[in-house]
Formats: sequence, structure tokens, C-alpha cells
Amino acid sequence: MTNKIVIANWKLNGSTTLLQDLLKPIINFVNSNKILSTIIIAPPIIYLYQVYSMIMNTNIMIGAQNVDIHLNGAFTGEISVDMLKDVNVRYVLVGHSERRLYHHEHDLFIAKKFKIVKDAKLIPILCIGETQEDYHAGMTKVICKKQIDSIFNLLGEQAFYNTIIAYEPVWAIGSGMIPKFDFIKDIFCFIKNYVLKKQNLNKKLFSIQYGGSVDENNIKKLCKIVEIDGFLVGSAALSLNRFLKILTITSKYCTNF
Repeated sequence: MTNKIVIANWKLNGSTTLLQDLLKPIINFVNSNKILSTIIIAPPIIYLYQVYSMIMNTNIMIGAQNVDIHLNGAFTGEISVDMLKDVNVRYVLVGHSERRLYHHEHDLFIAKKFKIVKDAKLIPILCIGETQEDYHAGMTKVICKKQIDSIFNLLGEQAFYNTIIAYEPVWAIGSGMIPKFDFIKDIFCFIKNYVLKKQNLNKKLFSIQYGGSVDENNIKKLCKIVEIDGFLVGSAALSLNRFLKILTITSKYCTNF
């Protein structure tokens, strides 16, 4: 039996007040209920240690939203993987579409981030996905393959051992829309089979998440897609009631056997 992984990506949102009003009730809820999902909170970097100090005696994990490709040096404003380890981060988002778009991170740069996270024995969460133009052109698999291959090209066939791939259609993020469920199922099967073939394995040693407008209204239906190993949640993770509903539903309906 494998539990689903629910990742809360807070993006550029957070305050010490939010930690008390949002995170503390989440911790109380998880401690008081039988939540089978693995929960990862990814706050802004400035709050990482505060979050860790609150969750350290719980089953909640901590993740970072970003990392630099350098370990130290004259790189003002960046944060290294060793710094993340120093505050007990275990997971790191890599290649989120917002980083690709707004910070012009290309595939090779993302692959270097992925590698430095793996080299540090942390777990990278590689975000992949197509734009709306690519989606309508039927290019989703081509785009996902290209983004996955950039990792294989740098790290070799063992690249995705003990990692997470988050498929997030760029056009779905924050839009309130998600692809048709048959489409999601097909893409997840493609990603799984493609990575297994490249790794020359029959057993899947990585997880595949779905992200992009995941909320309390569609989570139950998404749980019915057995190929999905978990969810990367954005805006709904900033609402206490919405996020608790997501956790409740994933624990009830989303346990893989």
C-alpha cells in the first residue's frame, strides 16, 4: 500500500501570522485525524526554519520552492542546497513553470538544479508540462519527453530513482480548469512508461503528481485516476478549509494498493 503525496506550494505567500492561522490548524488536524497522505509544505524560503520548528514532531514534511546550482560564492540572493539541508528540508521543487517563464530557466539549468538536489541526497520534485498552445497543438507528450530527457541527458538512466515528477499543464495553473480525466490518465501512463523504458526497469521507483487547479471540488474525481501518486496544490493550499477538505478526501479515496 502506497499513500498519496500532497504538496502545498505556497509560492510568494506567507507571513508569521499565516503560520499561526494556517499551518498550526493543519498540524492540529493532522495530529487529531487519521491522515494517510504524506504532506509536504513548501513555504517561501524565509519561513523554512519556522515551518520546520512547527512540524518537527509531526508527520508533515518540509520542501523548498527553489535552489541555486552553486554551493556557495558571490551569488547574491540565492540559496544553496546545503543551506536547505541545514534547516532540514527534504524536498525541493525544480522547474516549476513560473520559474521557467518569469526567470527564464531553461531545461539544462533545471537539470543542473535537479542534479545538485539529488547529489545532496534530497528529493527533487521536477515540474513538467505544456502551454495552452502546445496543448491545442497536440504537443503535450513531446514537451514532457523533452523536459524529462534533459534530466536523463545530464544524470543518466538512474536519474529518476527516488524522485517526484509533477505534471502540471501550464494553462491549468490558477485557471480553475483541468484537462479531461482520460487525457490526464493517458499522459500519466506515457510519463511512467517512458521513464521506465529509459531506466530499463519494470518497477516504478519514482512518483508522479498532478498539479494545476487542484481543489476540493475536483480532488475526488482525480483520486479515481489510479496512475496519479499525489497532488501539487497551489492556491487551495492557502485556504484552511479548502486544504483540509483536500487532505480528508485524499486520505479517504486516494490510497493506492
